[in-house]
Amino acid sequence: MTDDHFHMESLEAFECDLKAAGFAPVSAVNQSRWRGPIHEAFAPLTAATTMDIMIVEGWPFRPPALFVDGLDTNHSTLGGFVCMWQDGDSSRDWETAEGFFSRIEEWCESAEHGWEGDDLGYDAFLNFQRKLPIVVTFDRDELGIHRGGWGDLHGVVNRAPPRIDVGPGRARSSNHLRGLWFHPSRLTTPPPRQLSEVFRCLSRAQAKPLRRQLDDRRRPEPFVSSGGVDFILFCWERYEAKDALVMACAGMNNDVEAIALQPGPTDENNLIARAGPDAPVLRTIRATMFGAGALGGYVGTTLAESGLGHLDIVDGDVLLPENVVRHVAGHDQVGKPKVQAVHHVIEKHAPWTEVGEFPEAPMTPGRICELISSADIVIDATGNDAFVPALAMVAEKWRKPLVSGALYRGGSVARVQRQVLAGDTPIHLREEGAKYPVIPGGDGRNDFATPALGCSAPVNNAPPASVIGCASLIVQVVVDTLANRFEFNDEVVDIYRSIAEVPFDRVGRLV
Repeated sequence: MTDDHFHMESLEAFECDLKAAGFAPVSAVNQSRWRGPIHEAFAPLTAATTMDIMIVEGWPFRPPALFVDGLDTNHSTLGGFVCMWQDGDSSRDWETAEGFFSRIEEWCESAEHGWEGDDLGYDAFLNFQRKLPIVVTFDRDELGIHRGGWGDLHGVVNRAPPRIDVGPGRARSSNHLRGLWFHPSRLTTPPPRQLSEVFRCLSRAQAKPLRRQLDDRRRPEPFVSSGGVDFILFCWERYEAKDALVMACAGMNNDVEAIALQPGPTDENNLIARAGPDAPVLRTIRATMFGAGALGGYVGTTLAESGLGHLDIVDGDVLLPENVVRHVAGHDQVGKPKVQAVHHVIEKHAPWTEVGEFPEAPMTPGRICELISSADIVIDATGNDAFVPALAMVAEKWRKPLVSGALYRGGSVARVQRQVLAGDTPIHLREEGAKYPVIPGGDGRNDFATPALGCSAPVNNAPPASVIGCASLIVQVVVDTLANRFEFNDEVVDIYRSIAEVPFDRVGRLV
């Protein structure tokens, strides 16, 4: 076996199949590229009589590359490369020539019917002739983009990391790039693959300013202010979804070409699409979370990323350098109240979540009541054995759903308790037994590290993996509760590292 491939036997079988189908290596030097008769399914799409199949590194986990000349289907990129499988495809249908040719037939049928329902067929960035993986960020709503229109934009170049941030209106300084946006009333063809194809999609009223701005370019280099248009944002709707192609301009006079850049839409609808199926429910929820330390930081951030609409965070501590080892916030937030540090992270990850900061440690029923009065759910991530029953009593009195989670025995055991349904025993009334097993205390030598400087309390020795695991479990129970599924019990115990006492002597979930 060579270092380039994982399974030579199946590769040799594939190559034997290619020989039987009339293929042969292009040259004695290049044994990885094979040429043979073009598949009959390509007949309506090209006049070419041959096609090339290239065996790429990583067989059989990466598909062979197919090259066909003369295609005009918006699914063929520069050099005749035909993209037939998405990255990471697990089917491995290409392991046999029969499977490879079968995929060609499916591909050609889709191409003949305009790629209807095939998202990959319309990947404008993938199919553009020239492209660079430089991200361009923009908010379509903020830019005022609408069907049948066009308008001015400006771009600010960020060097580290390389990125272009786009805003509405003309360039405001000589350092800004000048841009134009276009949105055809209706896109009846596949999106452009080169600058000349942009014009075929535009109306006369749209094409006129683009030609004028291209003629005004006075510098050939891309990504510098040229006097004319420096970049183009081409937008359209597809399957009721918004799509975009960003192109940087290079060259001048009659020799201008476009280079596709990686679009990075920042509008809320695009971002929250990654939040998961429960996001619509969570967007209407207001939660109050006590504890913004290692557990609370990850719980709050993950809930926000999942679509939570409003989160009030309660914690009286300040972020210290040693906290950062297990905390969601970084060293740039050291010295800030933990509630503020977590807010900063949430703002960067989930801008749709409104955050309320309460840098305090309440221990009176009246103040706890005030803090949870407007909450749809209350979350405890303090790990404070004295505070949890106090919070549970107030939550029970005011009929507020409560989910509490904590780590024990140096992060070996995680426990999440729910106090929501009529059948859920209030947390402060739970008694030792089979349903609610007491987590035994250790001797402290392994469960706690050396106390932090100036601290009277020992430092929980839980590793970051346990913190993240427990935080994830808390979020799962909270979301399960808010979605009214209730697939978890009112007490869930996960064992990350076994301890001597039964039933905690086995890794896994207690049932």
